[in-house]
Amino acid sequence: MRAAKLTCWLILVAVLCLGQAPAHAASKRVLLAWEKTRFKRALIEEMAQLLEAQGHTVMRLMHSKRGLEAKASDFDAVFITNSGVHSRVRPWITKWLAANKAQAARILLHTTQTRDWQVQADVDAVTSASKKADVKRMAADYVARLVRKMNPTPVGD
Repeated sequence: MRAAKLTCWLILVAVLCLGQAPAHAASKRVLLAWEKTRFKRALIEEMAQLLEAQGHTVMRLMHSKRGLEAKASDFDAVFITNSGVHSRVRPWITKWLAANKAQAARILLHTTQTRDWQVQADVDAVTSASKKADVKRMAADYVARLVRKMNPTPVGD
């Protein structure tokens, strides 16, 4: 009788364990691309910590005038932070966005700005001044936006 009960318990535990999705099933791939500045590095690191704490896989990639070597289609969400120089997005970022326009819905572009101008891009874009004191607040906001991009609300619900 004891052996039968033990066998039943083991079968029940096995069924429950095998029936659950693995913890990493909800994990999404996120690209965080940044330009070499202290503010942007701090922003990316804070965002990476928040995303990794949620179980997402994060790739950090620095971009420069040589471009951004990644494809948006390889990721569930993409965040690019760049400097707004002469009231324009960096030319290599504009070129990358054009090459990845089919994935525009998964891209969030952050451009620092000190003057009032509108970002001209076919992706979701946000702007801010580079204040290191705002990194935690901004990172939380941008991570929430990326999570919404990865988990869009179905239309009609």
